[in-house]
Amino acid sequence: MNLSVTKRFAYGGAAIFLFLVSLPVLAAAGAKIKIDDDKYFQIGVGVRGSVSVVEDGATNGTSNAFNPAPENIRLYTVSQVHKNVQVEYNTELQGDGQSINLLDVVVKLDLGVFDLWVGRQLPPSDRANMDGPFYLNAAWSYPMIQSFGNQGQFAGRDDGMAFHGEANGGKFKWAYGVFEGLKGGADQEDNVRHAASLTYAFDDAEPGFYSGSTYFGAKKITTVNLAMHHENDGVGTATDQGNFTGYSADVLIERTLGNGAVVDLEGAYYDWDTDNKSDATITQGNSFFVLASYLMPGKTSIGGIEGQFQPYTRYQGYNRDMKNDTGKTGYTDRIEAGVNYVIDAFNAKVTALWQQTEDTVTVDKYVLGMQFQL
Repeated sequence: MNLSVTKRFAYGGAAIFLFLVSLPVLAAAGAKIKIDDDKYFQIGVGVRGSVSVVEDGATNGTSNAFNPAPENIRLYTVSQVHKNVQVEYNTELQGDGQSINLLDVVVKLDLGVFDLWVGRQLPPSDRANMDGPFYLNAAWSYPMIQSFGNQGQFAGRDDGMAFHGEANGGKFKWAYGVFEGLKGGADQEDNVRHAASLTYAFDDAEPGFYSGSTYFGAKKITTVNLAMHHENDGVGTATDQGNFTGYSADVLIERTLGNGAVVDLEGAYYDWDTDNKSDATITQGNSFFVLASYLMPGKTSIGGIEGQFQPYTRYQGYNRDMKNDTGKTGYTDRIEAGVNYVIDAFNAKVTALWQQTEDTVTVDKYVLGMQFQL
């Protein structure tokens, strides 16, 4: 094990240890501090860490890499300063333990018929993006085939303003925002990025802007979401500019069976247009994924910790019209299969998976991950 991997493992272990020992303190103090009927302060913590082994099928023989790493260490805060005004401030500790990145700092105004969000935030997008790493269903990693490109800030965030609205208890939702988008490079005129989404729930509603890709049987879900991003001169170089337009459509279906098991089916399709310009963050083409999971009925106990097993499988494909930043073109795909041990929904689970990526060479990866939230 080399020094850099050892350091990452040490930082990850220290962070998880500090998180675990802080739980009694947070629980005692309360995750939500009420000031009066209209004002409160709320805090939350999220930790995801994994150990992976990669077999990369190199031409000189299979090589293996053992990589323990903290993937996400996040601190969430929400302050309600008025019954119609909230301030959200979220950060993430880098996996190397050396720096803290700003995730969100956004003021949310409830204007009755719609909400206005101003600041650094997630632009309206596809379901997987609205899930974030902690609220994906079953799969451990974010889809490799999602490529809305450079959002201008860390972890897909961007600076700007967005309007959010919903009707019929959240069965229909819409969002539209204007954001900074690409900085420099092809964007020599400081063009803005337009982002929009439309969501309709045919069965139970899913209110709110952020999403999760399973309700663990608490709802009957058949929801479709459409999203679009566009930016003039959003791709290419300063001397060879192109407009970027990205579209996506995704669907989530969840049903509880008669035996108490929960079945989820999820899929998404993406189309990326870069005006036939090469770009380091967006590759022209189309992509998709399909996912199926089965949350087994009843709980089992492992070492006194009760949970439910959830096997799943996911397939992803990307058909590139142009070369990507590594000089590759054509079709690439990834198949994976795994099982979760769901202890407390999204707040505590353990994941074990295998995935195989076909892209010039065949790469196999084995991952053991753990996720905890408060």
